[in-house]
Amino acid sequence: MNTKSTPTQRATQLRAQREAEGENVSHLSDLDLLNDHIEQRAAEQIDTRDRYMGLLRDQRLNEDRVRASANQVFKERIQIIAAGAVERQLREMGRLVSAVEALPAQPKPERIDQVREAASSVKHMLRLLGEDSAEWKLDNNYDLVNGARHVLGILKARDGIPADEVIRLVGEALTPNGNLHDLFTVADTGVLKPEFGPRQPSFLGPDWADRNGHYAYEPAGTGARVVAFNLGNAWYLDLYSPTGALLAYGQTAEQQVADIAVALVAAAPDMVGDGAHAWMRFERIVTRLLQATAA
Repeated sequence: MNTKSTPTQRATQLRAQREAEGENVSHLSDLDLLNDHIEQRAAEQIDTRDRYMGLLRDQRLNEDRVRASANQVFKERIQIIAAGAVERQLREMGRLVSAVEALPAQPKPERIDQVREAASSVKHMLRLLGEDSAEWKLDNNYDLVNGARHVLGILKARDGIPADEVIRLVGEALTPNGNLHDLFTVADTGVLKPEFGPRQPSFLGPDWADRNGHYAYEPAGTGARVVAFNLGNAWYLDLYSPTGALLAYGQTAEQQVADIAVALVAAAPDMVGDGAHAWMRFERIVTRLLQATAA
């Protein structure tokens, strides 16, 4: 049994659907209505593809920035480790050079034996430096700084700890070969602060909902929906029609999300079938908001 709609039936369905959405299509013939629908679907597919290709590009750029930052940290640590290793080797070799320089013009056998002993000791230490990976690590001061950061994280989570005492103990701990014992002792005092979850964005309010990874703005009675999600330092907004079509998209700062979302939903009925690309519609709304703010 063939259940496929005929062109006339499909045109009738489209006309009823668009009139139910408040659009006047009485001036369009069935053929024009079908052609207009095909053009709209094609434009929506282009906008959707462009949107998510752009998101993939932005995500890659954000990952590149994070990776570059991590590589910079690793590079700095490697440089510190390498410099420490070279310094230790030079120190050992300096012992041998000093012993040779101290030899008289006609050294006695016992002085020669001392130089040989120094050479043997230096050779042994250089071999240990090359074999023992434990020697190729950051110095105690670096470890102290990281330990202090850990303790400060504990202190931040507690109330009732005198700030002056903490500052004094941190200063003592960060001196060369300092001791963190007293700072840890202070960190164990005080009262634990209540734990809070991740910071919610500032634009949340009426008609906003947390969708576990993104946020949705859906005012009752409009049918339109704005989806907001964060990537890097920017917030991305997508406006969808009641039928799920992507009407507008763009990015903005967090403090502008609420105003732009309200404006997008208000303009959603006028965006259906206006012929502009989704990103152009978003820019148009942002421009209007800027003009209204400047007026």
